[in-house]
Amino acid sequence: MSKLPVITMKDKSFDLPKIVIDIHKSADSGADRSGGCGPGGCRPHIVICPGYGKENFPFPTVDKLVASALARVKRWQTEAEESRANREVGGDENSSEEDDDWEQADLKDKGAEVCSRLGLFDPPLDPLPLSDDAAFDAAAIPVPKPKTLIPIVSPEGESLSGVDATLLVAAGGLGELLNDGKYDAIVAERFDEQSDRVSWARENMHPKYMPAIQSLDEHLVRLKEVYLLSLPRTLDGLRAANPGVSEYQLLSVAIEALDEELEPIIDILRIWTDAFGQRRSGKYKELDAIVFCVEQAHFLFEGNDPASSISEENKSRLNTRVFRIGCVYVARFSSVGPATLPAGPIGSHAFEVPYDERNIIALMMILYMHEFRHDVFHDVEGLADELVGVLAGAISSAQKSGLLKLSARKVKIGNQSVPLLDLIIKLFVDTIGEVDADISGGVLLGGPAYLYNMLSTFSAMNSQGKGVFNTASLLRTESFYELEQNERGQMALTFLPHPPDYIRAHIVAASLDEIGFSKEAEECRKLADQAVGFGSIPQVISWRASQSDALPVIEIPVSDLKAVAPIVAKALIRTPLKSLGGLATADVTNWTEEREGRAQQLARLIMAGKSELPNDIGHIHVTYVISAATIAYWGLCKSGYQPRIAADIVQKNALKMIEQVRLNYEKRLSENAGK
Repeated sequence: MSKLPVITMKDKSFDLPKIVIDIHKSADSGADRSGGCGPGGCRPHIVICPGYGKENFPFPTVDKLVASALARVKRWQTEAEESRANREVGGDENSSEEDDDWEQADLKDKGAEVCSRLGLFDPPLDPLPLSDDAAFDAAAIPVPKPKTLIPIVSPEGESLSGVDATLLVAAGGLGELLNDGKYDAIVAERFDEQSDRVSWARENMHPKYMPAIQSLDEHLVRLKEVYLLSLPRTLDGLRAANPGVSEYQLLSVAIEALDEELEPIIDILRIWTDAFGQRRSGKYKELDAIVFCVEQAHFLFEGNDPASSISEENKSRLNTRVFRIGCVYVARFSSVGPATLPAGPIGSHAFEVPYDERNIIALMMILYMHEFRHDVFHDVEGLADELVGVLAGAISSAQKSGLLKLSARKVKIGNQSVPLLDLIIKLFVDTIGEVDADISGGVLLGGPAYLYNMLSTFSAMNSQGKGVFNTASLLRTESFYELEQNERGQMALTFLPHPPDYIRAHIVAASLDEIGFSKEAEECRKLADQAVGFGSIPQVISWRASQSDALPVIEIPVSDLKAVAPIVAKALIRTPLKSLGGLATADVTNWTEEREGRAQQLARLIMAGKSELPNDIGHIHVTYVISAATIAYWGLCKSGYQPRIAADIVQKNALKMIEQVRLNYEKRLSENAGK
């Protein structure tokens, strides 16, 4: 990899600290932030949420978990007390007489609201003293010890009252046992359903899922153990610091604090257990279609598919030591997505599928080729880092050779001038995960259909609430950047992982040009101009700081980004990669005129309301059906069909085609196994 530039800048007008633009640390920039795009930016759609699971998740010790939970409650109390103080002195300019009470008006997070709701500020709390590093001090939490019951007896050893202490011992013991069961019940309520789903999966799912099932089971067992041991000790700490508050109120706060401390691992595990549960219910057959499609895309990438162009000697080229998963996928319907979590040590990739796509999943399937590429990007060892070097080197070399002519040598960020070339390289390195998924996933696996679906989906999402006819611009031309402290203590600038929609469209167009679909590429550019608004085609693309409106806006001329797009597309498609055994991505997966022709034939059948696969066009890969579904919907809408009717025609017939492809595939497997 060639040496990459580092930019430092100082803007006195904004009193900025020293900021660095460091490309060296950006290989996984799109992965770390799970697609969040700042205030008012990206929707919870078309994101990547990679799971950085570990073979043995580093659960906190009980001591540390209890200390962290108590420290969390202390922060909640402090925030709520500050809000109350601000309100009492008139410090809240946004307060309203209509607010129910001070607690509900200004609380900064859910935890503070919980404390307020439970009345933990009357009397004021005296939280446990914690050291600066919040280290757990066992002595700070008194642990009640059982009292020794001594019966009153005569000198001869007989009970003076005529009875002994058996009743007290039995009742006291029973109370302790019931108390133990109380905690067991809380843990069971939280995690037993997940355990039940894992048990069902162990008995009913394909053996390839066993590593994931075993991993989930082990993590759930450990999670329950840590939770069960931590809950009573957290309650003891709250009880000691809050005399007079009811046990029920304290228990609610203890549970809330522990839930939030363990939220990352709880949420990650639930994705996989929900997938098993929805599979068990038998109500979500659409998920089976998604899993089959991404599995087939994976086989195509590996070379283990009749449609693959990979030779036998190159099939063993891939080294997937990062996640060690291979072709194992689960999917669940949820409130987020589409997204993928390539959480390898759990044993399978997971797809998040939004519920609102269920009735049109065949139409939206091509977007999951984009998501599938995220799995490949993170699964193949060295691929992400190598692509960063390839991309940065290609842009830099094009500028040096004169192939890339930028509109200016430098651009202004606040009062600071920075090299435009370096800023553009930084942009594409930070957004490489999404750019690569659009090109190597969407375009190379779905062809021109991807452009129609991407532009339609962006336009639909950006107009929600107003409708397309009341939305001036259907494509975003702005995004966000962040300033974060790096390991050297410097403030580093990072572009958030999704390029604005308008530029993504031009990157897709450049990719179509690169693989020989120039007519469709030009249509993509015209559609992008139509969607962004013919009267408001942007001259610059803007990035605002996600932390503060006071920070400068970064602007890059659209003409320069359009000029870079073909260089980016060619680099990602044509460059031989060591991580792919010396092959270029186009040598592994590519969309050709022949494949487009088969997809067009299938699209015509779908538009005619037919679902029987033809037997005279050669091998039919499931990606051809995915492409055909989008082409058919576009064609039906163009022919005057009402969109709901068009979508229904596509959903019904394309899913039937996918099922036939699946049955044909399983038949081939069976025949090969019998040889």
